[in-house]
Amino acid sequence: MATQEVVKKVWIVPGCIVCDACETAAPTVFEVQEETAVVRPEALNTEFLRPVSQGVVEAAQECPVDVIKFEAVTEEVAAAAPAKPAPAAPKPATKSPEAPAPKPVAEPATAALSKAPVKTSVAGAPDPAIAALLRAAESRGGAAAIAKKAEGVPPSVEEWKKKDPRELPPDARQAKVLEAAKKVKEEIDSERREFLTGAALATGWVAFGAGLGVSCGPAFARFMMPNVLEEPEPRIRVGKLQRYIEMAPGDVNEDFKPQGIWMVREEERIAALNIICTHLGCIPNWLPNDRKFKCPCHGSGYKPNGINFEGPTPRPLERFRMSVEDGLVVVDKSKKYQYELGQWDQPGSYIAV
Repeated sequence: MATQEVVKKVWIVPGCIVCDACETAAPTVFEVQEETAVVRPEALNTEFLRPVSQGVVEAAQECPVDVIKFEAVTEEVAAAAPAKPAPAAPKPATKSPEAPAPKPVAEPATAALSKAPVKTSVAGAPDPAIAALLRAAESRGGAAAIAKKAEGVPPSVEEWKKKDPRELPPDARQAKVLEAAKKVKEEIDSERREFLTGAALATGWVAFGAGLGVSCGPAFARFMMPNVLEEPEPRIRVGKLQRYIEMAPGDVNEDFKPQGIWMVREEERIAALNIICTHLGCIPNWLPNDRKFKCPCHGSGYKPNGINFEGPTPRPLERFRMSVEDGLVVVDKSKKYQYELGQWDQPGSYIAV
């Protein structure tokens, strides 16, 4: 018995270039849309595919980007009975006069194009993908003809459009997603144009108001302000003296680091260190486990009392003037004391405890 290949399932993977080759080979199975090709809903039935299996196979072979996939099985079919030879016609008794030769008929342009040489493979046979592209370009069928000639959309297509994307095959789902994405992109572009137009108008008014304020505002503000300079208060109350007396020698209090002060406890003194590194003005960090101040910029190191011992810094940290008023420690940042000038032993550079 003879065998034939029957297609049971067909689908399209991403990557279609919309060449119309598949719809030209099997128009009842494939539909070419704007951005991809899809399998028609009725072609999802195995019985529908059985008589058009050869067209599906040819479409898959002729696809230039190999995006058409299918599952097929081989079935046995009964061989057709040989046709009986027709009886020979009796010879005429007399010789009839010769009939005039038929005039040659001009060959259609499309037929001439189809006979044009196409790209061949190494083995010499025509490249099926190139041949399919030529047939698709020469034919008047395809998606455009179906769209023009169809009097209405088939019910199966309408039903396919109403279904949820999760119920569709992969290729139809991709086509629906692309169509929805295109609509969303058009809506976003429209909203973006409206927003940019409004934003440009608002920016123009804001710029006009800002320019007016820049030109007139400072003069008016200077006229209304008193002739005084606002400077930060150099005297800072840092808490009760008892608080620092109870600290262990070598401890550092960082509560007033935002104000630029480290409170340190020595054996018999309390001092207020300036947090500014004497190298290039960075702010070191207090490392309690290492018992030292370490500058993150260039690696300068200071002991808890402010004496430098490593890195490029040239001298110890500076100290601020200190005093006690009503049991509160007051630090005056307007007066500084430097170790290399012998000023750490001067009254006011520390508080004895």
